[in-house]
Amino acid sequence: MTPTADIWFKDTLAAHFTRDGDQTTFSYTADYAGPPIATSLPINSEPVITRSGAIPPFFAGLLPEGRRLSSLRRNIKASADDELSLLLAVGADPVGAVAIFPHGENPQPAPPTVDFDDELDFSAALTESGIADPVALAGVQDKASARTIAVPVASDAILKLSPPEYPYLVENEAACYQLLTKNKLRIGLSKVEVLHDKHGRSGLLVHRFDRTPKGKIPVEDAGQVLGIWPADKYLVSYEDIAQALTKVCASPILAMRNLAFQIAVAWLSGNGDLHAKNISIINKGRGFEISPIYDIPSTAVYGDTTMALEIQGSKKDLSQKKFLKFCTSIGLPEKTAMSVANAALLATENAAETILASGNFDTRMNRDLARVLKHRRSAWGA
Repeated sequence: MTPTADIWFKDTLAAHFTRDGDQTTFSYTADYAGPPIATSLPINSEPVITRSGAIPPFFAGLLPEGRRLSSLRRNIKASADDELSLLLAVGADPVGAVAIFPHGENPQPAPPTVDFDDELDFSAALTESGIADPVALAGVQDKASARTIAVPVASDAILKLSPPEYPYLVENEAACYQLLTKNKLRIGLSKVEVLHDKHGRSGLLVHRFDRTPKGKIPVEDAGQVLGIWPADKYLVSYEDIAQALTKVCASPILAMRNLAFQIAVAWLSGNGDLHAKNISIINKGRGFEISPIYDIPSTAVYGDTTMALEIQGSKKDLSQKKFLKFCTSIGLPEKTAMSVANAALLATENAAETILASGNFDTRMNRDLARVLKHRRSAWGA
């Protein structure tokens, strides 16, 4: 049967998708001699068969989310469960080292959404996300990732814009990066910069850490490693993520230290959106390790005051004692766990002031964020 899609790993044709009725089959090519394209898809495994329009979780994890996904479905007139058609529409340059094209097509770079050689205008990025005329909307009901506007603007960058219902999200996230720039543990961050278009709209340009002048770098988020569907990114625990990443990272202790730091910083800065897709691993040639930190705005300023995932059985009230117990449970020595807690406290020392100074937040937002973060630091002995 003729394949429907070709799957490339870096510059090598590695696998195919074949569709037959409601059945989609993933299989490696007979002559592929490279590494597995994903931790969940070993080379010697049998073909992976999915039904009813689904594709394996690793590939589903490459699809856009939120507004971009809704807009994509409308634009290509695909049903919500036709994941392969959706993937083919955006598969030229997804995160990591894979690319997916219709069978027989040669890989071509994806066209940028924003032209940086001309006068900056974010209108196309907003339109792609289904926003024709951004206006303020009342109420915040979803986690930030459900509303975030993030579109690829070049082969090595992503542009993030503030959605109407999350004012100053760009400035908020830029402030959070500023807090962590000189973290004591020297844990890597995505490189970002704030831009403004000709209309005065701000955007956060995030330089991709999975792209180098030498080519693509394998990256998987924790959801892909766990083999869960993107919709389930809030249904696992940090313990689940730790267990999964320990099995695939070259240095488990270092990986767990970096994971623990991200969790601690998320709590102390009010980031309630550190879900399974916002934690990733990267393989730069020495085996998998925790990737640079990304997607870190404070969501508490918008009224979101719970963790994205459970830790020690709860999404609330993460005391330092409970955090240290978590660290011990994932294999970190007590001394290392304490150093992580102290580094997170130091990095977020002026979090409320820095975040609130980044935008014209209203009185309630100012009051609530300052109160929430002060209470959390107090429970950590600060």
